[in-house]
Amino acid sequence: MRGFFVIERFILHKKILFPGSLFVMPFVFAFLFFSCAPSDRSRVDLSGIEANIEIKRLEKDLLNLDLENIDEEVKNLQEKYGDFFEIYNNLIIRIGNPGSPAYESNLRSFLTDYDIHQLQMEVKEVFPDLEDIESGLSEAFRRYKYFFPGYTVPAVYTFIAGFNQSIATSESILAIGLDKYLGEGHKFYDQLHIPRYKQMKMHPGKVVSDCMKAWALTEFEYADSVDNLISNMIYHGRIMYFKKMMLPDQHDTLITGFTSPQLEWCRNNEDVMWTYLVENRLLFSTNKRDISRFINDGPFTSEFTRESPARAVVWLGWQIAESYMRRNPDVTLEEFMNNHDYQKILNEARYRP
Repeated sequence: MRGFFVIERFILHKKILFPGSLFVMPFVFAFLFFSCAPSDRSRVDLSGIEANIEIKRLEKDLLNLDLENIDEEVKNLQEKYGDFFEIYNNLIIRIGNPGSPAYESNLRSFLTDYDIHQLQMEVKEVFPDLEDIESGLSEAFRRYKYFFPGYTVPAVYTFIAGFNQSIATSESILAIGLDKYLGEGHKFYDQLHIPRYKQMKMHPGKVVSDCMKAWALTEFEYADSVDNLISNMIYHGRIMYFKKMMLPDQHDTLITGFTSPQLEWCRNNEDVMWTYLVENRLLFSTNKRDISRFINDGPFTSEFTRESPARAVVWLGWQIAESYMRRNPDVTLEEFMNNHDYQKILNEARYRP
């Protein structure tokens, strides 16, 4: 089984564990502006392709667990959730393996903790059902099966973990920490002093997009002999391109995690950003600080303006990916996602902002 990966902050490379949080964007339904039209490549015939995602809700089963019959209950959970139950116990809430001497006590302490119980009730209220998420993921993975025949469609689960995980993936597992998607301004987020720029991306409408991002980062890892800023820009921009191909009807605010004004800023300053990177010799910088300050999340990109989004250069990477695929119509999406020669992609994109 492929290693377990927590997708917390999508930064630098895939397959890295971070103690922070993946923060997602609020319900914004003013989607009439600043949305890229779906690529012609996204207009495909999906008839005959099935990918019906049925999400298993571990947090609900734990809420209803009979603590007077905990041994039998845990056996039922092991049977129902398989490898994910082991992952959840050992790597997400870290209470050990079922059967270990301290396990029952640890599980009981977790489930009877006042804050965890309150969190379970909030998740139940915000997510009484997951029909919209199941529908969105089913459609996205139908498209995934079309473009990537033979690739695995994961089993999908939900959980809560006291805000310490967002989305976790393994070889055939995609798991969603619903407590990280309760909505901007939620009392728990304010109590935790989570900055607004992060809270504005922590809402139910971002779940499907984040799931596809997490799965792409898991399936298509960063790999290049030279680790520089432009390679990271193209890699993460390609992930945005992938998401748009899987979710062609989603607004670009959900694809990018930017607000509509931030997207407008990017479009109005595309050439300015590119010129800044070129003139300051940053595109081919291998300095980790240079890379992280442009690729990491934040309230804005400090080298540009306060109106710019953090990770604005990843949006440039998306434009490079779009240019490359327009100029190379014979390249399949599968070939593109598995191409690790980012310099070649840049050259053949002939990108001109």
